[in-house]
Amino acid sequence: MTNIKLIAIDLDGTLLTPELTVHPRTADAVRAVSDLGLMVAIATGRMHTSAEPFALQLGLEAPIVSYNGAMIRRAGESRPLWQRCIPADLATEAVELCVREDMDLMYFIGDDLLVPRYDHWAHEYLARTGNDSTVVGDLRRLAGREPIKLLTVGTPEQTQERYEFFTREWAGLLHATISLPEYLELLHPAVSKAGALARLAEMSGIGLEQVMAVGDSLNDLEMVEQAGLGVMMATSAEELRAAADFVPESKEAGVAETLERLILAPARA
Repeated sequence: MTNIKLIAIDLDGTLLTPELTVHPRTADAVRAVSDLGLMVAIATGRMHTSAEPFALQLGLEAPIVSYNGAMIRRAGESRPLWQRCIPADLATEAVELCVREDMDLMYFIGDDLLVPRYDHWAHEYLARTGNDSTVVGDLRRLAGREPIKLLTVGTPEQTQERYEFFTREWAGLLHATISLPEYLELLHPAVSKAGALARLAEMSGIGLEQVMAVGDSLNDLEMVEQAGLGVMMATSAEELRAAADFVPESKEAGVAETLERLILAPARA
């Protein structure tokens, strides 16, 4: 796969281990691919500030795709290269609905995470991502603001029900997707990892046929399908694996296996 010039890799469940670290084998493979001159970019649903430490750890120079594609921004820089927020009127209506239906909701604006209260959901999210949050009480007080994304948290069953509802009732108004079984992400209707990756490739003068996309969840599906080479992890759901061009066998270092077999081995042959 020597025609690949840009590799976009999801974080949770993909680049990161269950302990939320980068496996040493994976780190070695990513650095080896970068040494070949390929661009390696993180593409995550996380906030930019949560993804940035991993980009710095691996020495990645490519811009980071964060917030499920709502932001493209370089590590170490405060100003995005591109971003797209939810229009204020739609955000206000969505927040009203979530509060009325007693959904646990998180509100992201810029580099700030705003929560109504510090409950177990907020604790778990912050422990996983390393972010800080600000407790603001009733999120309806933020009417008129333009968040970069909204996130509802709940059981996998609740998340699936909410995904089906927003996909059906808010089609064309908000883009709904699932990043983890407990997380429903609500974004501007034109936002997705796929769209941001296409924009990043265009910025870099790279065609989509020269892009590899690696993920594990529903929010990765579109970018995996559109890339010249799409990869889903062995731990992904069966229907997601079926959409991929390649599925590594390793559950601990699937990214490393992918890069070793598809990029590094052919380059050394």
